[in-house]
Amino acid sequence: MEDGLRLFEQELASGLGDWPRGTRFLAAVSGGADSAAMLAGLAAFAGGRGLVLRCFHVEHGIRPAGESLGDAAWVRELCRKLGVPFKAAHIPQGRVAETAAKRGIGLEAAARFYRHALWNREARRIGAARVLVAHTRDDALETVLMRVLRGSGPAGLAAMKQDNGRVLRPLLALGRSRALEYLAGRGIPFRTDSTNADISFLRNRIRLLLVPQMDDLFPGWRAGLLSLAETQRRAASFIEAFAESAIPWENDGGRLSSLSVPKGVFFSAPEIVREEAVFLAAGKILAGKPRGAGPARLRRETVRRFCAGRGKSADLGKIRARLEEGRVLIGFRGEDGAERGFVLLINKPGVYRINGMAVEIRAESGIPAGTEGAVYVTFPLAIRPAFPDEFKGRSGGFTALLAAEDALGRAALIGRKKTGAEILERRPLSAVQGFTEDRLVMCINGSFDEKR
Repeated sequence: MEDGLRLFEQELASGLGDWPRGTRFLAAVSGGADSAAMLAGLAAFAGGRGLVLRCFHVEHGIRPAGESLGDAAWVRELCRKLGVPFKAAHIPQGRVAETAAKRGIGLEAAARFYRHALWNREARRIGAARVLVAHTRDDALETVLMRVLRGSGPAGLAAMKQDNGRVLRPLLALGRSRALEYLAGRGIPFRTDSTNADISFLRNRIRLLLVPQMDDLFPGWRAGLLSLAETQRRAASFIEAFAESAIPWENDGGRLSSLSVPKGVFFSAPEIVREEAVFLAAGKILAGKPRGAGPARLRRETVRRFCAGRGKSADLGKIRARLEEGRVLIGFRGEDGAERGFVLLINKPGVYRINGMAVEIRAESGIPAGTEGAVYVTFPLAIRPAFPDEFKGRSGGFTALLAAEDALGRAALIGRKKTGAEILERRPLSAVQGFTEDRLVMCINGSFDEKR
C-alpha cells in the first residue's frame, strides 16, 4: 500500500514538473475525489521541494446553499489537516444561471467563465506561477467525446494540454481510479457533487451512460481516442500556424473589436485554413468574454458555408463574419444583423418571438409520433435563417424562411407568410427517441394540436 501511495505522489510530482524553490502554486480544489487527491499528494512533497502551496475553492451558487457551503467547509478542514493555507470565493446564488440565460450559453460554460476569472485574479494576487487543476485522463477522454459529438474541428478535438498558460494539470496522465485508490490508502474521504448524477448535462450523459457501454463493447477505445486527440493536436498546431501566416488579420479600430483581411488573400488559402482563421479571429475578439456562439457543430457548419463562398455572411452568436468592399471582416454583430443574419440559441422551454413568429418550446412526456404541428428537438436549439440551398424551390409566398437545428442536425424548416407560419419540413419522432427523458416539442404560432 505504501508503495502505491509513493508511486502516485511521484507521478503527481512528474506531472507538476521541475520548478525553482520558492515557486508558488494555487491548487483549485472543489472537494471531489480528483482535486482532494491532488491536494493531499501535493501537500505530501511540496514542502520538501521548497514549493509554496495555496488552496482555492470556488462556490458557484448553483446548488442548494447547504450542499455547496458544506463543500467549502470540508475543503477548509482538509487544508487545516494538511497544513495548507485556504481561501474560498463565493458567487452569489443565481448569478451563474442569470449569466447563462443572458449570454445564451450553458450553465457549465457560465460557471467555467466565473471560475477561471476568479482563479486568475487570485493567482495574480499571490504571485502563483500556475493554477493547479485536477483534470485526469478520464476528463480528457470525456472532453474529446463531447467534442466529437458536437462536430468540432481539429483544435476542438486536440488533446487537452497539460501546461496551458496559467493552468497546469499535474494529474492528466493518471486515471480517476488512481485518485480514488490514493484517497482510500490515506483514509481521506471526499465530497460528491449532486449535479454529477444529472444526465441533462452532456458530460454526465457521456460519463454515466456512454463510457460504460464503450468499455463493454470496445475495450481499447481509450487508447484509440487518445491517439486521435494527439494527432488532432499536431494537425491543429500546424493549421493554426499556417492560418496565422497565410491570413494576416488587420485590426480595424483602436480596440480589438473588428478584424479584416483582403478577400483575395482569404480565399486563396485552403478551405480548412480559412475556417480555422475565422475561429482564431473570433477567439481574439472574444478573449476573456463568455461565449454565446452555441454548439460547436452549428458554428462549424455555418463557418464552412461562408468559407466555401456560399454566403456573404456567417453568424457565430455575438460575432459575425461578412464580405464587404473586397474584404472579409470579423467583428461584433451590429444592429443590422438582427434581421438579416442571426442565430438565436434556446436552452430552456418558453415562448420566443422570432422574425414575427411565436415559437413555443415545451417539455412533454409521451407525445405520440403522429402529433401535428410539432417538431421534436433537443437542447440547445438554434434558430437561424435558412441557407439558399435549403429554401431552393420553397420561396414562393414566404417573407422569411428559418431553420431549427440542434445537436442531431436540422429539425425543421419554418416558413412565414402574411397569413401565418408553416412548418415546411419536420424531423420525425423516431430520430430523437431515447435522446431525452422528457421529449422537447417545438410548436409554431400556437399551431400545436395534441392528438392522443
